[in-house]
Amino acid sequence: MYKVLIIDDEVFIREGMKQIIPWKELGCEFIGEAQNGEEGVEKIVKLMPDIIISDIRMPKKSGLEMIDEIKSINKNMQVIILTGFREFEYAQ
Repeated sequence: MYKVLIIDDEVFIREGMKQIIPWKELGCEFIGEAQNGEEGVEKIVKLMPDIIISDIRMPKKSGLEMIDEIKSINKNMQVIILTGFREFEYAQ
């Protein structure tokens, strides 16, 4: 099973993903959540997820800053970026 960590500053987004996505059916285990990039780094180091689902814009540390910081921890870790921005170039 793949371990999944959700990182988003909006609680209804985190709760929605936890409740709506059939994690076990997808071969995944939801292992935790964080509300900003700073807390995300701490949880990533502690929990070592296989998949991270993260917002881009968050307080304390953006998703992009967080990804840049953690990419050396586990090169096989996959990151899914969420954004409400219309311009995807920002994420690229």
